[in-house]
Amino acid sequence: MVSAAPGKVQTCRCCGRSLSDPKPLTLFGRTFVLGPTVCAACEEANPKPAEQSQWERICPEEYQRTDVPRLEEDLRRRSYDVGWLRHVLAWQYGPQGLLVGGSTGVGKTRAMWILIRRLLDQEHRRLVWLNAVRFRTGLQAAARDGATDFFVRRLVRAHVLYWDDLGQTHLTGAASEMLLHLIEERTTAGSPILATTQYSGERLEAQFERPEMGQGIRRRLNEFCRVVVVHGTAAS
Repeated sequence: MVSAAPGKVQTCRCCGRSLSDPKPLTLFGRTFVLGPTVCAACEEANPKPAEQSQWERICPEEYQRTDVPRLEEDLRRRSYDVGWLRHVLAWQYGPQGLLVGGSTGVGKTRAMWILIRRLLDQEHRRLVWLNAVRFRTGLQAAARDGATDFFVRRLVRAHVLYWDDLGQTHLTGAASEMLLHLIEERTTAGSPILATTQYSGERLEAQFERPEMGQGIRRRLNEFCRVVVVHGTAAS
């Protein structure tokens, strides 16, 4: 909408057709003449772009082009079994989380974002997405602002907590301790954790600066998550 000058013929900025005379509007004792900038035909022919879904806003662009048929086709083309993918996508919201392990490049993260799309757009769950860098940066910012408790409560209260590539980057002793505390708080509250990792057993524990923290994190996840392992071997 624009303010139209009296006596001047307004035209559509798209097609140049004449627009109907604007009607005056009086607000707080002042009169304004406001009119449209495009005609009805052009407005109908050029609708406003649809608002992005929550999943589209937070999902990294590289994973937005992935869907089930494409991922299955990619796995079969490389002679990988797709049975694990069905187990991942069959996960239902509840206290038991989901831990997907396997080597780099087998599709763990792509499968998780397909699952997350259902949780966000169909089931309207609140999700927090983390990795080591996002977690460490969030902790540092919260500590600087004196808001650590608020930061942790936000992570605890989210319907779903998703940690991508657990163990990829070493966490300091303090950050590892905070992660273990977060996992314990969520499991106590019956709130699920989703995670992917390329490590297993002692190799996962070794990714944390303090071994006892790594052991505690591994034990908790194994107790409270359904574990799906992608072996990365060719299907027979």
